[in-house]
Amino acid sequence: MTPHSNPLGAVVHCADLISSELADMKALIAASTKSSPQLAVFGQRCEAVIDNVSVIISCCAHQRRIIDDILTLSKLDSKLLTIAPSLTDVNSMLVELEKMFEADAQKFDVKLRVEKNLGKTQWAMLDTGRLTQVLTNLITNATKFTQKEAERTVTIKVGVSRTRPSERDLDVEWIPAGIARERSHAGTGAGTDDEIYLHFTVSDTGCGFDEEQKSRIFERFSQASPRTHSKYGGSGLGLFISREMIELQGGEIGVSSRPGHGATFAFYIAARSAEAPQPAQQLPARMRLSRNQKSENGKVKLSILVVEDNLVNQKVLRMQLQKLGHEVYVVSHGGEALAFLQTTSLWKGNSTTSKVHISIVLMDVEMPVMNGLECTRKIREAESEGLIVGSVGLSRLPIVAVSANAREGQVQLARESGVDDAISKPFRVADLMPIIERLVLV
Repeated sequence: MTPHSNPLGAVVHCADLISSELADMKALIAASTKSSPQLAVFGQRCEAVIDNVSVIISCCAHQRRIIDDILTLSKLDSKLLTIAPSLTDVNSMLVELEKMFEADAQKFDVKLRVEKNLGKTQWAMLDTGRLTQVLTNLITNATKFTQKEAERTVTIKVGVSRTRPSERDLDVEWIPAGIARERSHAGTGAGTDDEIYLHFTVSDTGCGFDEEQKSRIFERFSQASPRTHSKYGGSGLGLFISREMIELQGGEIGVSSRPGHGATFAFYIAARSAEAPQPAQQLPARMRLSRNQKSENGKVKLSILVVEDNLVNQKVLRMQLQKLGHEVYVVSHGGEALAFLQTTSLWKGNSTTSKVHISIVLMDVEMPVMNGLECTRKIREAESEGLIVGSVGLSRLPIVAVSANAREGQVQLARESGVDDAISKPFRVADLMPIIERLVLV
């Protein structure tokens, strides 16, 4: 969502790398058999710098949320925001969401619990990006308002029903609907005729709020009290936007809270149950990626092709991936990517002569000479013509679109071009790796 030239992504990557290097230095000091006042002071200073880097990362995340909120608000006001359902593995989506918040929860000693009751529902037609945006906002708020309390617990409950949930079902009071908007239908040809309601509850043991404050928190640029911004930050847009997006998906949102007793936010959206996609044909087992191919840190070693035109992003992303033990190749645009692939073992006739075995491609979308979507289409054409035989263990070469526009319509366009998944800039490598592992490891 941020402009293509925004350096925020490089800032996040560099901050993560600094934090990781300092953590390694602390570990070396702790493992040292020598002890001296100088080493002790150095370790303390490393810890202080790590704390400062954490502030940088938090500020970057906050800036990204503000930018996203303002752009989403602009789309809402212009009636340009649409809901784009796609076939979604609901359980996998929730697992990835939980992984996103694991680090923050551990950092602030917040216990994060997820309770799922999906029954037989695994696949559904829904807008994963917009649903994740709502859940991210609610979980971020819950963590933020809980981290300074004596008891720090955030509980996320997920369920599915065939009937529209009531206030009593979710133990909240619905917030009156906002501006009347035409509901975006959740169904497409890929779903069944069965409409379902996915409902979500996010509860925390935070500071809570009273009835007067509750009446304000869903208004634009509004928070529970003036003290909220000075103590916790925020733009006052998150809940307003969440309500609007939930209503666009045929749902409602509600809340219950008392001062000093935490808060519970619950909502539901309409979706359609769907059949699981047909599994892709696998290559012979002897060609599959083995989990025994490990790097020095004991993890699976992958060969990753990074297609990125920004030199700073190239450098810091390469360093981060290499630090995790992966082999990284970098090119600057789609044309170079195609030329490089012709030198790898994936290209027809090179299986025994090339020592470069690419596992996955991270494809920037906006690049000069040849953009990422055009390059992806050409890669898929080469596969259909038998020129590219697919990565080891997979029926085709996995491609992840890396873009400032990784949302609804843009993601759908990328998928139509042949990418397997997408991540939005700025991102953290900790958020990227679960996507890579899901696509590559077999």
